Amino acid sequence: MKLSGAYRFDVPRARLWQTLMDTSVVGSCIPGVSAFTPLGGDRYEIELSVRVGIVSGSYKGTLAITDAVEPESYRMTVEGSGARTEIRGSGSLALADDDEGTELSFEGDVQVTGVLARVGQRLMGTVAKSQIDRFFDCLRAKAAEG
Repeated sequence: MKLSGAYRFDVPRARLWQTLMDTSVVGSCIPGVSAFTPLGGDRYEIELSVRVGIVSGSYKGTLAITDAVEPESYRMTVEGSGARTEIRGSGSLALADDDEGTELSFEGDVQVTGVLARVGQRLMGTVAKSQIDRFFDCLRAKAAEG
């Protein structure tokens, strides 16, 4: 499944970058997260619960940030499993000045196999979009707090 989008933030790019690098903020903004633990070297262990239609489950995996160019961009990879489902994804995030704020754009690809893919496939795009919107709305509020 391909994902992409853009969000506008009413904060300078340096502040948004700082917010994105704050693990406590990012962990608190990921919908369904129960643990977001630094492993060192921009790698994190993540545990979260996801519901897609009638299928729900808990998943555990890793999230890694690579190729960071402060305060412009980075790549992210995610791998996880649980509830007879495996999830793998990668993508890139870029920040650009936009008038008096910042535009954040992202694109990525996620592969889901197992029960979640079989049962929730038709709903997965809608659920992913909703979760991404929730994440960036939370991040917008946290960045504005400063």
